[in-house]
Amino acid sequence: MKKELYERLAMDFFTDEHRNQTRLEVGLVEEANEVLVAPTTENLKEELGDVLWYITAIAHKKGWTLSDIMTENYHKLERREAFGYVREV
Repeated sequence: MKKELYERLAMDFFTDEHRNQTRLEVGLVEEANEVLVAPTTENLKEELGDVLWYITAIAHKKGWTLSDIMTENYHKLERREAFGYVREV
């Protein structure tokens, strides 16, 4: 699935009735904690999907796309490498 399609479809689930609609960051933390305790690989994949949904929803509220987040993170990694945080091979 392409990220643009995912973003559009994921936001179909971002309604006023969503349990964390006004506190998305709390929902993200809750889902990240579920990643920590995922009992199976399949469950881990599901929880990472929930984390992705919250990241998408938070970005959407700020007017950003997943591409914006990915690009910023890439540049951050480049800056880290430039300051001596070398990747392990």
